[in-house]
Amino acid sequence: MGQCTIKSREAQEERAKIKTLNHQMEKTAVEGTGMSSWEAKVLVGCIEDIYFSKQNIKCLKAGQMRYSCVLDSEPPGKPIKDCRMVTITLTVFADDDNDELDWTAKNACIMQRQRRIQRFCDEAVDQGGLLSQEDLCKVLMCDVRTIRRDIKALKGLGIIVPTRGTIKDIGPGVTHREVAIKAWLEGKEPSEVCHQIKHSLKAVENYLEKFKRVAYLRQKKFNDFEISRTVGMSVGAVRTFVEIYENSKNKSFFKNRMDEINIIGSQYYNAQDEKKDFRRSKTYTTERLARS
Repeated sequence: MGQCTIKSREAQEERAKIKTLNHQMEKTAVEGTGMSSWEAKVLVGCIEDIYFSKQNIKCLKAGQMRYSCVLDSEPPGKPIKDCRMVTITLTVFADDDNDELDWTAKNACIMQRQRRIQRFCDEAVDQGGLLSQEDLCKVLMCDVRTIRRDIKALKGLGIIVPTRGTIKDIGPGVTHREVAIKAWLEGKEPSEVCHQIKHSLKAVENYLEKFKRVAYLRQKKFNDFEISRTVGMSVGAVRTFVEIYENSKNKSFFKNRMDEINIIGSQYYNAQDEKKDFRRSKTYTTERLARS
C-alpha cells in the first residue's frame, strides 16, 4: 500500500516549500501580468498539473497517498501478479468527508465510508486504473464484507461503484457524479441531489460547476483535451461529463438549465480570452520598445 504523508516530517517540510514557491509564483504573476489573484492561482495550478503530472514526481497534498492498482486496459480473469500496474493518487481525507453528517445517527460512519469508496474509485478511473474490493479494504482498513455491503447499498440508490470487478464483468455503470448531474438537469436542486446520493452539498456543487464549464466549452467546439486543460480536469473525467452533455443536450429538461450553464461557462471562457488579449498586447508593447 502507498504511504500517507500526513505525519511525515520530511513531507510536511516539502509541502511548506511548495506552498512558499506557489505563493511566490502567484505574486509574480499578479505583479508582472496584471492578473487577478484568482487567475494567478488557476495559472499555478495548471503549471503543477502539466509539469508534475507524472505520479512519481507530483507532490502529494495533505490527506493524499500513492497507491498501485491494476491498469484499466488489463482484461478480466488475468492473475493480478501478471497484470500491468499504474500508480495513482488517492485522497484519503477530504474537507467535505463530514459535511452534513449527523454524528448522532448510527449510520454516519457508514455514509462517510461510502463517500470515500466512491471518491477512491472515481480517482482511480480518472487516472487510468481500477481498484478492486480488496484494494478498498486495504485503504479503508476494513474487511471485504463491509465493502460489499456498501457497494450493494449504493447500487440500491442507483449508483454503480466502478471497481475492477464491476467494470470488467458488467461494463461501465452510472457513477454518483452522473446521478448528481442528471438529477440536477431534470430539475432537482443541489440540496435535493446531495440527499439522493448521500454526498455532501459541497461535493455536489463541485460536480455541477465542472459540468457547466464542460458543457459550455463543448458548445464552443472545444475537444476533450482542450476542455481538460481549460477546466483543470483529467481527460477521463471530461469524457464522462461530455457524454452526459451529448446524451442530454437535445432533451427538453436540458433547455431549462441552459441559462446557468451559459453564465458559469462564459465566465471562464471570457477570462481565458482576456488573458490571451493581455498577453498579445504585452508582446506587442515589448516588441515596439525593443525596436525603438
